[in-house]
Amino acid sequence: MKIAFATGDGVHVNEQFRRASQLAVYEVSAAGFRLVRVCTFAEDRSVKTDQRIQAIADVAIVYGVAYGPSSVLRLARRGLRPATTPAGTPIESVLRTFVEAARDAAPAP
Repeated sequence: MKIAFATGDGVHVNEQFRRASQLAVYEVSAAGFRLVRVCTFAEDRSVKTDQRIQAIADVAIVYGVAYGPSSVLRLARRGLRPATTPAGTPIESVLRTFVEAARDAAPAP
């Protein structure tokens, strides 16, 4: 599964989706996680919400600190699940939670 994070520093979830300077996309499985790509956006906010959604169209979940109602609707229409977490949450801690869940869901050998 792929998960995106709205981040300004690449380490913490610390931005709103609509204004994120970066969206870091990770692949997560029971074996662990890896960074797939970082989508970087202009600081002048010229990149619109639909362009951000297009950049992460292959993810299942996108984490940010806040979403406007129209962003939530646009994400949902594309099959992406918006999720919030407090500003400053380490991306790695969210990823580890998903790795553990994937391990718990894996069939026993």
